Amino acid sequence: KALIEAFVSEMAAVARNLKIKVGVVRRTAKELASYEKEIKDQTDKIEKMRAEEADFHDIKQQDEVLKEAQTCLADAKRRLDGAASDLESLMAEEGDALAEAPEFEEAQAMVKQYVVD
Repeated sequence: KALIEAFVSEMAAVARNLKIKVGVVRRTAKELASYEKEIKDQTDKIEKMRAEEADFHDIKQQDEVLKEAQTCLADAKRRLDGAASDLESLMAEEGDALAEAPEFEEAQAMVKQYVVD
């Protein structure tokens, strides 16, 4: 009986770990999309300011905002790669045990979408 309880407890821990890792990938992907949108919006804003011949210093300030967003985008990409790889590793190690977890299909789709070979 103790062996069965230990096994069930271990399975719950693995399923909880899957849920956490799926959440990290989901959140980081959302953050990445947000930075991509911010970069597009900021680029459009700078182009408009240049077309309207806005003050040089104002344009320079907006360029700095754009550079910061690009830095954040690169960091988010790096973190998404790491999180997706962690998720892939967990699924490779515990795949059979996780097949019944509610997040299993979503996790498979995320690995397929975000893991770069």
